[in-house]
Amino acid sequence: MKEKVREIVEDFESGAVPEEATLARLQELTGREVDSGWLKNYWRSESLDDFADRVCAEPITNWDSLSDSEAEQLIREYVSTQSPGRQDSIEDAITRRYRKSSGTLSDLVFQSDIEDPAEIVRILKKDDVIY
Repeated sequence: MKEKVREIVEDFESGAVPEEATLARLQELTGREVDSGWLKNYWRSESLDDFADRVCAEPITNWDSLSDSEAEQLIREYVSTQSPGRQDSIEDAITRRYRKSSGTLSDLVFQSDIEDPAEIVRILKKDDVIY
């Protein structure tokens, strides 16, 4: 599917296919809605391969029933995977499961340099809402 996404985007970029048709083809193929801004500007921050990986990534649908040990396993995968799409899916699931703001997992892993998944889960479980 990633190769097909690449072809669709390359056709758009060469001017062979209009924007609306490209967006429709991407949604039909992946089931994911890609907006015009993302399509036109992905290249500013990532390669076409990474864009295709993100568009094709499957979401983690059982995020609300993840146990702490499953979350720890996903965090291990998050740190080790080279797939930006898989990282996005994992981060979205963890963020939703522990009701944290977007970017919390990446901040803990890459900014705070916390390597222990159990420690990350412990931090995520803290209620840090200001009442």
